[in-house]
Amino acid sequence: MVLLRAQNTLVRSGGARNWMKRFVVSACFAGVMIVGIALNVTLAQTSHPAASSLKPVNVGRTGIDVKRPVFAGACKACPWGVLAAITRAAMKPYGYDVQICWVCWSSYGPREMADKTKPVVPPGAENYPTDMYVEAPPDAVPDISATSEINLINAWNGQGAYAKDHKRQNYRIVAVVQQPNFLLMAATRKSGVADLSQIKDRSQPTWIAFTSHDAAVDRVLSYYGITEEALKAKGGGFISSQDREERAAADVFIGGSLLVYTPEQRMWYEVSQLDDLVFLDFPEALLKKLEAERGYSRATAPIALLRGLERPIPTVMRSAHVIYVRDDAPDSFTYAVAKSLDEHQELFRMYGDPWYYDTRLVASSEVIPMAAGAMRYYRERGYVK
Repeated sequence: MVLLRAQNTLVRSGGARNWMKRFVVSACFAGVMIVGIALNVTLAQTSHPAASSLKPVNVGRTGIDVKRPVFAGACKACPWGVLAAITRAAMKPYGYDVQICWVCWSSYGPREMADKTKPVVPPGAENYPTDMYVEAPPDAVPDISATSEINLINAWNGQGAYAKDHKRQNYRIVAVVQQPNFLLMAATRKSGVADLSQIKDRSQPTWIAFTSHDAAVDRVLSYYGITEEALKAKGGGFISSQDREERAAADVFIGGSLLVYTPEQRMWYEVSQLDDLVFLDFPEALLKKLEAERGYSRATAPIALLRGLERPIPTVMRSAHVIYVRDDAPDSFTYAVAKSLDEHQELFRMYGDPWYYDTRLVASSEVIPMAAGAMRYYRERGYVK
């Protein structure tokens, strides 16, 4: 364990990472049996089809009119991919054969939806196990999609990831669903960090890992005056590696927390087991700044949410995600989507990624208009007055 921890610390140095890994493995674990296991692992990791297998494929005629809409989702274990799977299952009893793009994640889906462009394979998609997590996308323009409310509002306003292109305001929301995601900060017990204000004056290197580097994380770093350049000057920095042991070798962790093993959330799942964490409190002044971020609201992370979280922690959370279409989608279709999701609410709790269908919030959208057909259904049900 001591050697393993030493390895984790050394591999953060960058260029020597691969060499050091090989050195430690060969020095500590040499042996025919172990080599055989290592070879099997290597073969298993490289046996997935090459990225070229993700080239868009012809899946036949698609479209709302033939009840074969294309859903711009994300990987099969990603939140928006799960929403795609839920929608497909919910609509099947109504005669719809929903085709899913499992690589329309990040800012790709909203762009492809608004601009009526066919899916392209994002960089990094080849790193996912093909068939298990991703498949070749349909060679067809998507008709429906899912993303976070924050992401879609950024696309609507031409902000964030969309700031360098243009506003896209032809979206209409069909359903708003919830997934509480609590912002947390933690440090390893051995680091001795009890408050992020200590980092600026720390003489030893400090390494920080994130679930994702978004506006809320930027607010935290700015509040404490932490920059990557300053960390690097002392031999530290940000850890972007997805390797669980390298990431767990960080000193500090910041990001949204949800105890699932999705690509977006697995950091907390892993590091809370690999490290002894001390979860840190948010100063009131910082909470006010975070609360001002669009899509965030005050919340309390509950006790035992993660290993080491031994008390409730006042924080902020983001929760709303949306299933949406373009403004040219027929009202009959958005009515059918709203109806199928409502009548099959059990699907939201049948997947490993937890989702919540709340009839009080399903039609709540303050920025982007709701689809007319969906609103007609919600009014009939009494969800909207």
